[in-house]
Amino acid sequence: MSEQNQSKGKLDYKLTFFIGFAFFTTGISWSLYNTQVNQALFLYLGTYGIVGLLMAMDNMVGVVIQPIMGGVSDSTRTRLGRRIPYIIVGTIAAAIFFALIPTGFGTPKYTELDILGFVIKIPKTFSDSGGLGIGFWLLILWMALFSISMGFYRSQAVALMPDFIRPHNRSKANAIINLMGGVGSIAAFTLSLASDYIGFEITFIIGSIVMIVALIILLLKVKEKDAYSYQLILEMEQGGKEGISEIQPRIEKPGIFKSLKYILKEEDKSTLFILLAIFGWFVGYNGAEALFSIYAGPEGLAIVGTRGTAGFLFNFVAIPFIIFALPAGIIAGKIGRRLTIKIGLIIIIVVTVIGFIIQANLILLIIILIIFGMGWACINVNSIVIVWELAPSAEKIGTYTGAYYFFSVLAAILGPYIIGALTDLFGQITFFLMVSVFFVLALIFMFFVKRGEVELTEEEKLAKQKAMQKV
Repeated sequence: MSEQNQSKGKLDYKLTFFIGFAFFTTGISWSLYNTQVNQALFLYLGTYGIVGLLMAMDNMVGVVIQPIMGGVSDSTRTRLGRRIPYIIVGTIAAAIFFALIPTGFGTPKYTELDILGFVIKIPKTFSDSGGLGIGFWLLILWMALFSISMGFYRSQAVALMPDFIRPHNRSKANAIINLMGGVGSIAAFTLSLASDYIGFEITFIIGSIVMIVALIILLLKVKEKDAYSYQLILEMEQGGKEGISEIQPRIEKPGIFKSLKYILKEEDKSTLFILLAIFGWFVGYNGAEALFSIYAGPEGLAIVGTRGTAGFLFNFVAIPFIIFALPAGIIAGKIGRRLTIKIGLIIIIVVTVIGFIIQANLILLIIILIIFGMGWACINVNSIVIVWELAPSAEKIGTYTGAYYFFSVLAAILGPYIIGALTDLFGQITFFLMVSVFFVLALIFMFFVKRGEVELTEEEKLAKQKAMQKV
């Protein structure tokens, strides 16, 4: 049935929904991880900077493992398909290590040293015994193993959708997949609140069980052997020629250094400045996401009294982002993508500065987070589209997409540490101000982006649309 729908040019929404369960597992686990593991690390270390560095571990691991595993799965042939076997192994392993993470949660006390006016927190376990103790090292071990397990299958979870969905339907399908990830995040933030009543051990076990249930649903409803691209590959390998062009992208995807070299040689520097803007706003956002629950929680400004409630608060960013994502795209179609992004940046700058000026007010903080989520939708929904539009030809879409992901992933790695280190340096009351600095930098860079919305002929639009769908 799904193949018939595909051949008629219709998107099989039901099938796409079930494929999205692979992405759902990453949404629920990472979101709970990002809002609780950071607070546990802060209890041990008492410093935003080192916590931010450790919270970027998953991105460091992912940058190495995900491309390798994506390539390995491309060459895999089994009766379950080429992606599903890795999704099974990775999800089960990740669920196990995820459930073990709270065994490393401790409640160490730390002393404060005043050095030249700077207050430095040192865990007593460090100053007294010369080490952080078994709890801390257990936490680091489970974090590392969980990150490796997630990296083992995330590329395959992302690649599963285009294996089933034909190019002309992938934009709509990708929206559904991302919605599933967003639902997973909302579930995780809500589950975080429950941890105040059932404990972190039970909370993380529930998260692991949900991951396994999602995996079972995926296995029952999605048969990768029926994926049109997998069938075409098998046919090609058996000597058939039909459909080869559909599974072999015609777009060259050069290495990142070759891509950057090409971009730097451009006479117009719009692409360079949009990439710098992307780096700026992702540093701000990733730093905020990784460290916010510390700032708002009992170990920070104590705006809320429990770690679970602190983790729940980021729902007020996630839900408005999901709701406002489509309107943000519509607005961009009316007033332009660049202007929409600038408006989003200004919105976030204003609310984060207000958050800095007015501290420890829960109602105001919730309003700030809601508006922040709306502003983030204006930025994030339209950013990669501008990068695609800046490509001088369809053949360069791969080059520009690679550059986009390089700058966004680099920001994900560095952002939590940069924001954390600056917060340590200037005091935790400056957290929102430190976040706003990078959105201000991004806004400045955006004023140097002069292109990105050039009107194309119908033929050019069709060529670029096809190229984007193959990336």
